[in-house]
Amino acid sequence: MSERVALSLRRPLDSALEVEGVTADRFAALSEREIATLPVRAGERPAALGEFFTVRGERSGRVRIEGSLARVSGIGAGMAGGELMIDGSAGSRVCAGMTGGVAEVRGDVLDDAGLAMGGGVLHISGNAGDRLGAALPGAKQGLTSPEIVVRGSAGFDTAARSRRGLVVVGGNAGAFAARGMFAGTLVVLGRTGRDPGLGSRLGTIIVVGRVTVPVAYWLACSFEPPHVRLTMTYLRRRYGLVIDDAVAAGVYRRYCGNAGDQDRGEILEWVDPRGNGR
Repeated sequence: MSERVALSLRRPLDSALEVEGVTADRFAALSEREIATLPVRAGERPAALGEFFTVRGERSGRVRIEGSLARVSGIGAGMAGGELMIDGSAGSRVCAGMTGGVAEVRGDVLDDAGLAMGGGVLHISGNAGDRLGAALPGAKQGLTSPEIVVRGSAGFDTAARSRRGLVVVGGNAGAFAARGMFAGTLVVLGRTGRDPGLGSRLGTIIVVGRVTVPVAYWLACSFEPPHVRLTMTYLRRRYGLVIDDAVAAGVYRRYCGNAGDQDRGEILEWVDPRGNGR
């Protein structure tokens, strides 16, 4: 048993590589040779993981992957436990369907990162593409209880149809953020695109930058929400996010919106006490 399993890309990729099943919990029961023989798909042909990655270590639930991985899709998809470190940027569907464990990406990711996550933690130091933490196409709901933190910006449909969980975007979020949200919390430290929370039933969207509130929402009140202070304090301590005290303990405009007769979602927009444009 090794302290960790390390995968190093042998050479730059000239085509897409699908690596569903490269997860920390799976590696914990495999030898070095078994890991190298795991099936992957290079373009249209089947292949083995060891054809593209040098494998060092075995039978460990701690995994580190190195190299230029922007063309590698599905890393960590379905992971149920362990620790996964991606040292660089990665392709699409990073940790899609993840149910447990901790994954960190030290770079950017493409579309569908954290898609339909059921649990665990996904921390991305760069930017994310579209549908971060959203539901699968055609599914009634997405996230159920995970935590996703992106230090950069994210594309459209971030946290769309989420059921529970926490999604944090340190930069800006694209259009339709938290569209159809059933519950849960989306924090955007920058701006949101058009129609955040469209069709939301429950759940909270916290926006520090500018937000164009959908016409289906109305201004209910302005107040200092204690749960926002707790959330912001947690994000500073857990992830080292730079969040001003005025944001953590400030005044927020509360907008409510209906997606049915009784269901109601909310958008909390920070009120800059200095009156600066955001």
